[in-house]
Amino acid sequence: MRNILGDGGFECVRNNLADINITSRNEHVPEVERYIRTVKERVRAIASVLPFKQYPPRLIAEMVYNVVFWLNTFPHNDGVH
Repeated sequence: MRNILGDGGFECVRNNLADINITSRNEHVPEVERYIRTVKERVRAIASVLPFKQYPPRLIAEMVYNVVFWLNTFPHNDGVH
């Protein structure tokens, strides 16, 4: 069974997708929140070993792209990817 979790931005596709779960206002999706925390944690780990005091916006964006790339490269243990 597929279950899609989303916020109010996915309201426009609700008729096309039968198994979409739209959260109410000011409600969070725990799985998405955990993924965001994981990305932030790994970006901070990369930033902590770099020899800079300030980071240009492009470097921050590339660190995020790198982390998301490696998180999506390998399948999850529970088989959901």
